[in-house]
Order: sequence, then C-alpha cells, then structure tokens
Amino acid sequence: MLQNKFKIMDSNQISDILEKQNSFFNSHRTVDPEFRKSQLIKLKEVIKASQKEIEKALLNDLGKCEFEAFSSEIGWVIHELTLHIGNLKKWSKPKMTKPSLRSFQSFGYIYNQPLGKILIIGPFNYPFMLVFMPLIGAVSAGNVVVVKPSEFAKNTSAVIAKIVAAAFNPAHVSMVQGGLETNRELLAKRWDKIFFTGSTRVGKIVMQAAAQHLTPVVLELGGKNPVVVDRDANLKIAARRIIWGKLLNAGQTCVAPDYLFVHKEVKEELLVLMKEAIKQFFTENMEENADYPKIINDAAVSRLKGLVAESTVFCGGQANEETKYFAPTILTDVTVDSEIMKEEIFGPLLPVLSFENTDEILDYIQNREKPLSIYYFSENRDKQRDFLNKTYSGNAGINDVVLQFINMNLPFGGVGYSGMGAYHGKRSFDIFSHERSVLKTTTKFDFPLRYPPYKKLILKLIRFLLR
Repeated sequence: MLQNKFKIMDSNQISDILEKQNSFFNSHRTVDPEFRKSQLIKLKEVIKASQKEIEKALLNDLGKCEFEAFSSEIGWVIHELTLHIGNLKKWSKPKMTKPSLRSFQSFGYIYNQPLGKILIIGPFNYPFMLVFMPLIGAVSAGNVVVVKPSEFAKNTSAVIAKIVAAAFNPAHVSMVQGGLETNRELLAKRWDKIFFTGSTRVGKIVMQAAAQHLTPVVLELGGKNPVVVDRDANLKIAARRIIWGKLLNAGQTCVAPDYLFVHKEVKEELLVLMKEAIKQFFTENMEENADYPKIINDAAVSRLKGLVAESTVFCGGQANEETKYFAPTILTDVTVDSEIMKEEIFGPLLPVLSFENTDEILDYIQNREKPLSIYYFSENRDKQRDFLNKTYSGNAGINDVVLQFINMNLPFGGVGYSGMGAYHGKRSFDIFSHERSVLKTTTKFDFPLRYPPYKKLILKLIRFLLR
C-alpha cells in the first residue's frame, strides 16, 4: 500500500547525503561507461517491473488512464533508457579534432566529463516522466544525483522513491521528498548543475539561488503557447489535433496550445469542428469518462473557474472541485486584454480569438515573452516559412501540436522566459557533461620557431598562415 506521508529531511540530513555522494563521485566509479550502462539497465528493469504500480499512482494523482500513463510517461522513459543504453559507449569516447596550424605537431581531443553533483526538481503534471528523463541523462553522463519530485503528486512520488531505492546506491542517486521548505534547503546547497521543470515564477527563484554558487541551471518552464489557424488550413485535421494536444493531461502540459488565433473567415467552422472533436474523443458524459484526466488539486480547479468567468463559454465550463474534474472548455468573446490572456492557463480551457491580417498576430506574439512552443496550421509552404522566420520560441510545430516534445532527435527546451537549456536523447547526455579540451603534443621533435629570439621571417610566415 502506497504511503502518502513524506519523509521530510532537514538541512543536516541533506548535507549528509551530499557528503556521501561527494565521496562516491570522488571514487571515480561513475567515470566508467560500463558502470553507467549497468545502472541504466538496472533502472530499466525496475521500471518495467513496477509498471502497474506506476500506472495506479498516475491514475490516483492525475486520473490518467492506462493508455495515457504509458504513452505520455512510462513508455518515453523506457524509450530514453533504451537510447542511452545503446549509445552510451559511443557518446563517452573522446573525440579527436583537427590540428591547428600553430600546433600541427599536437592532437586535440574533446573528453566528456561528468559535472559532479546534480539536483533535479520535478513538476506535478508529468510527475514520473519529467523526473526520470533528466535523471537518465545525468546518470548516463556519470554524475551523482539528488531528485526532488513534486509534493502535489504524492502517489507517484512514493513510487519514484521505491524505484530509486531499488535501482541505485543512495550515494549515487538519492531522492528527497517534501514541500517548499525542502526546496529551500536543497537550493541553499552547492550543486554542479540544477535541472528544474516548472513555472517561470519559481524558475526565477531557482536561478537566483543557483547564482549564489555560480551553479549552471537548466530551466524547463512554460508560457503562453499560441496556435494559429489560417484560412487555408485543413480545418478538420487542425480541430482534432488542437483538441487532442490541448486536452492531453487535461491541459496540464507545458507544450499544450494555450490560446488560439483563427482566421475570421473560418472561425465558426473551426469552432464547430473542435466541439465535435471533444464529443468524439470523450462522449457526452465526460466526467465519467476514464480516458479524460483530472486536475491536480481543488485549488487549481478553483483558479480555472475564475479564468472562465469573464468570457463566453462556447462549450464546456462545468467543474467539480471534489472530484477535480474540469470539462474541456472553449471560450469566445476573448480579447487580448482579457485576464485569461495574461497568464499560462495550464488546464483544459482554450480561448479563441480571430484575425484578418497575419502580420497583426505576428506583432502580438512578438511583443510578448517568447513562448515555449508555437504552432501554425496552413497548407501554404511560403506562409509556413514566413511564420517561422517572424516568430521566436523554444520549439515549433507546423500543422501539428505537442509532438515535437516526443521526437528524441530534436533538442527540447525553452528560450527567454520559457526556459534555458535543451535535452532529450543525446542532448540529455551532453547537457550533464563538460566538454574538456585536451591537447596532446609529441616530444619526439620540438620546433624552435615559437621560442625567442623572434625573427622577422618567422613573423611573416605566421602572418601568412593566420591570414
């Protein structure tokens, strides 16, 4: 039976963990790629053996059905583990560089070294995946790690604790549970890198704390992700894909469309098609539909209810704080000055605005903070190119939403207020490594040209070579 009570650690206990991890790291065991690989293999085995327990926890915390739990969380962690296990040896090898003219008797190499002690702070919305995805990269790169999952997803945190304890020596990877005070204690310590996923507001706090020790950070934040549907778009496909991406995890997804701009000529048709898509996906009785997730807590439900109040509800709007249900909701009569346009929604509400001139909405988007994701639906390649050239975001999708997150060959990360640093696949290995430049020079001969006394002829030669 899962226990929802947290074992809160004080500063001394956290210091004790870090002391043991320092000793473990200084033993150089994590330098060996075979050791790292064996740890990832063991983690994969433990996760696969714990799959039913993970699914149950995600159901209890967020109402995720078996399909969504596996397809949006567990499956991608297993896939990332497989990728790292299969490529770790190749990624770890020193890479030889071209010699320079000045040091032609030398050979240059780049060694990927582990950074040291890593802190990973996870969010509540994908409480399993967004802890283990960065953890895989940190272990793959040879670091020691402390993970701190969200206190709001208590059942999933309890399962994560069991998995970490079963897969790792605590001197290698430890998990700390707790709330705001625990975060403060952790951030007061010195780390070699901090990886945080969450809101921009808390991201600023993390960065401020990290600056006290000159600790580099990876911030995976959020923002208001626009989706634009032009008049030449395939409306039926656009409607289905936008609704799917918006309602994944009941809208509690950092890359979900946050608001929609649709061309005035096709607005009414798109609204009808999106309403039909909601009904097709989740039937009329959505509150009883096992495929539709719930909101994380009643405070979040209450916040969403407040955002609905000032707009016209085209469909949805129903909520139940007791069961943490919030219906898929499309809002119209929204303006750029509406309250719902001022903060990230992080729920199943989609405000819809119309436009006639694409340049106007491009100006609107560009005058706001850079979003994590941006989406554009159009069949015209010139318009697609123009849209990408005139907007800035962490990532983007053309005629689709969300899927850029799950392509492990694409680096994932934000820019500006939506974050810094990118990971996934090999980028997860890279972001937890230091590229150490090494020059190896032969002693079989020694050219005297670089030594004083300097001769004018040699200077002419150097000027020629370095022109």
